[in-house]
Amino acid sequence: MPTLLECNRETGKCLAFDFPTDWQAVKYDQQEDPKTDEAAGFDRLIIQSGGVKNIRGVDIVCRLPAGLPRLQFIEIKDDRLRTKGTGERHTELYETVLQKILGTLAGLLLAERLGDESLRPMTCLSLHPAIEVVLFLEEPPATPAPDVGNKRALRHLARSERKTDLDQRLTAKLNQWGLSFRLFNLTNRPAHPWGVRQVVQEVG
Repeated sequence: MPTLLECNRETGKCLAFDFPTDWQAVKYDQQEDPKTDEAAGFDRLIIQSGGVKNIRGVDIVCRLPAGLPRLQFIEIKDDRLRTKGTGERHTELYETVLQKILGTLAGLLLAERLGDESLRPMTCLSLHPAIEVVLFLEEPPATPAPDVGNKRALRHLARSERKTDLDQRLTAKLNQWGLSFRLFNLTNRPAHPWGVRQVVQEVG
């Protein structure tokens, strides 16, 4: 089972994505890491090198098993250490996800033209594959509120509504682009072929 890790380099905490053996998955936006001998991904090695700015890519690109060509873009945001308010953060995420999807589509077109071996299974945009976008979003636990009046319940409802709004906005926009969208986290992940677990690596 292929496994790809998305790690916080400061804390060593990682999210491990376990894909079925018949899936092909690559860390598209991978930074070079001499400690683990991981080479930079296509996005950083080819597109962002040489001073190219404002082009960003999603974290993982997958090619699903045989049949009609299907791709999945996975953007991972582990926000458990963030302190920014969720409303402001969700606006930022909406813009970031759209920017990264467009950057990834452009990158895959370039990789197809160049015949890049590292992305060969994913360079199939000329075949008009179905594309699903997944935002895997882990947020910090809600700050406890005094249980006075229904303040705690109202805060929880407001947080839930903001997340629903983010989901709906991305779904609507990506449907307009001919792409489907799903929002996951560790505790709310509908039945899906791949799994996610938490692991810890040594820091330093």
